[in-house]
Amino acid sequence: MTKRTPLAFLIVWVCFLLLAALLSPSPGRASDDSNLLQNPGFEEGTIPWLSSPSAATFVVTDTAEYVHSGIWAASLNKEGGAVPIYIYQDVPVVGGGYYTLSGWVYNYKDSPIGDWAMLRIDWRNSQGSLFTVDSQKLYGDEPGYHERRIPYDGGDSVQAPAAATIARIKCMAYIQEADPETPVFFDELSFTFQGSNWRVYLPLVVKNY
Repeated sequence: MTKRTPLAFLIVWVCFLLLAALLSPSPGRASDDSNLLQNPGFEEGTIPWLSSPSAATFVVTDTAEYVHSGIWAASLNKEGGAVPIYIYQDVPVVGGGYYTLSGWVYNYKDSPIGDWAMLRIDWRNSQGSLFTVDSQKLYGDEPGYHERRIPYDGGDSVQAPAAATIARIKCMAYIQEADPETPVFFDELSFTFQGSNWRVYLPLVVKNY
């Protein structure tokens, strides 16, 4: 055995540890608790969030009553017909990985009972949408800010489809009657990776020189 052999073992072992740490956390345990969303509290304005459909109106507000934390919050309203409206942001994801989405939603007390607001994850790949998962809805007769999360059934996380490459994070609302005085507000959003089932095995093959 030459002097190169211990060094080669060391290099392979370090690579193994690094890859295992990155790709093999236990499901339900966060390997990285950092927020995957950009501008999750709308403190930098509307970018990179987008709104849809064209009837949606999306701005940020600094009115203290409608801000859950920080200085700004998202204000979502509409012009025109009774259709669901939303703001969204696309986030790269690991297929088969586990994720959690949470955020704060404010729906006006005096808005019609049929109005609602919620969070949604739209799992996607290069061909489009795979399927969606929703938070509980917040209805118009529940005043003030309420936290909404996915999953909402007490679980730690939801699993992305194996083919998913993108999570389209949506803040959604349905407003029956367009009224400039009754938008829906969103603030303090968080989308985090909670781990995966992947395991990495590297063959420890070292050649003698």
